[in-house]
Amino acid sequence: RKPSASLYAADGTRIAAYGDFQDRPVTLGELPGYLPQAVVAIEDRRFYSHFGLDPVGFLRALVANVSAGRVVEGGSTLTQQLAKLLFLTPERTLARKAQEALLALLLEHRYSKRELLTIYLNRAYIGGGAYGVDAAARRFFGKPASEVTLYEAAILAGALKAPSRYNPRSDPGAANARARLVLDAMVEEDMIEPDHAR
Repeated sequence: RKPSASLYAADGTRIAAYGDFQDRPVTLGELPGYLPQAVVAIEDRRFYSHFGLDPVGFLRALVANVSAGRVVEGGSTLTQQLAKLLFLTPERTLARKAQEALLALLLEHRYSKRELLTIYLNRAYIGGGAYGVDAAARRFFGKPASEVTLYEAAILAGALKAPSRYNPRSDPGAANARARLVLDAMVEEDMIEPDHAR
């Protein structure tokens, strides 16, 4: 990452931040339950039931992509995304994909699902130079991730797919549309009630 610097007032309040921004790591227990749920609902619905690779999700993505004639859906699990994030480059080659799959299996063997999700939520790029949900919540909403609303959690989760496209500061309309998809996914997975989503 690029180096970052923060400018603080005499009373300790942050005036400005420059470069990539990452706040202190947070635990799942510090976050409202709907924030990790939103990420799982939109990024990897079968996260808690697969072993790092999701053959069902891969086949579903393959069918969707072949039907559309282009890549419209990813087949990577959240653990595969974490492996790429921690150890690999973003290049799209078969060799890199094989490395990602092997690393995902190793991560799943070594860490619990809670630990994997915690690492992902603290390391993923969410846009606006912010890495991790806490840094993104502070950058976009001016508060820690522990205080985000359900809608704000949906914005953060939605931005993971394409941080520059779904950045709520640069394109609020796209971020809102993506947040609606996240909320719909949460309803489909019985994580929230339809009234709560509305």
